Amino acid sequence: MLLKLREIMLYLYSISIVFLGAAILLVTGFNLSHDLIPHLIFFAILTAFAELLPVSLPRGGAVTVGFATNYAAILTLGSAGGAWVAAVGGIINGIRRRASGIRFAFNIAQIAIAAATAGRLYQITGGLTAIARPVNILRDYPSLLVCTFAYFLVNSTLVTACISIERRIPFSHIWFMNIKWALTSYLALAPLGILISAVYVAVGVAGTVLFFIPLLLARYSFQQYMNMREVHFGTMRALAAALEAKDEYTRGHSERVAQYATSIARYMRLPEGEIEKVEYTALLHDIGKIGISEDLLNKIGALTENDFAQLKQHAVIGANILNEVRFLRGASDIVRFHHERFDGKGYPMGLKGESIPLASRILAVADAYDAMTSERPYRPAFPPEEAVRRLQASAGKQFDAEIVGLFVEILKKQGIVKG
Repeated sequence: MLLKLREIMLYLYSISIVFLGAAILLVTGFNLSHDLIPHLIFFAILTAFAELLPVSLPRGGAVTVGFATNYAAILTLGSAGGAWVAAVGGIINGIRRRASGIRFAFNIAQIAIAAATAGRLYQITGGLTAIARPVNILRDYPSLLVCTFAYFLVNSTLVTACISIERRIPFSHIWFMNIKWALTSYLALAPLGILISAVYVAVGVAGTVLFFIPLLLARYSFQQYMNMREVHFGTMRALAAALEAKDEYTRGHSERVAQYATSIARYMRLPEGEIEKVEYTALLHDIGKIGISEDLLNKIGALTENDFAQLKQHAVIGANILNEVRFLRGASDIVRFHHERFDGKGYPMGLKGESIPLASRILAVADAYDAMTSERPYRPAFPPEEAVRRLQASAGKQFDAEIVGLFVEILKKQGIVKG
């Protein structure tokens, strides 16, 4: 029922954007002067090439260097020309992605709406098209900034809303995660768009084509940055996989704990950067078990006091390993303290209450739940209801009671345990 409702909401939202975009293109089409057609065709060709080089964003969606050419078209041809050039870019992008139907139409419409809105606000705030009067950054910077941010805000908001409905992820989580990547790209490409417009008016087609070189360099730099981010996450998953290959009973444990911990962090409405840190820390929370013997990890039967003393070292070992890796240092203390107890009886430092990092407290609940609902050498898996009962019995003692309560709410909403 919920799935069907979400599909209806997504369809209604998408079709409304399509109709709005179509209306804008229709109205602006009538306002296009025949003299602008050759210029429009040229900028549409530039945008077509630029749209062939997308860079995917962490939480869905993508950015391309097409913003620079769309921006230049807005500054040169005005709101109407910018909307039509952006629409051509949307068509090319859709063909490249083999999109069809409502999704294809939505992408064309939303980018046309963004360009038309940005162009209109540029004109309202005093900006003139470059053909009428060359852009002067010192004189026109307020209008240029309004145009840039309007384009970004409309484009990112329309796309994020679509992703949010489709994936059932809060709008703010997607938007704030992608904003730091996308906005940086927009601000970097805006000056190029201004220069493209100025050179086109002053020199013509030949000079403008040369600006594809810095555009390609800008795209390459951004892609390399995002690739490095993916390498980091790939490294973390590889480390987690290496541990799970050693301990057959924990296979899939790190991924599940990451899912549970991320759900809790999202439910708590933590900043997206903190949610991401919780996610990758959860993937690596048991990495210190690499330093524990396989015989001890797979031992059947009760652990001796000496066994338990050795096993407790995995939190410190894991923290020390992460501390040696520059991009993982932020996870070091979270891993070190994920076995601390809320009542101060945990290890390795005996921290108590809120002196334990929040991410460690989240991780403790997620880790314990998955451990209880997974099979172990010394016992079968507990049913979810029994695991929840045990979490609640230890709330305020071993675990943060607020986090336990939130996690139980999540499990109930997901239908894993009865409400």
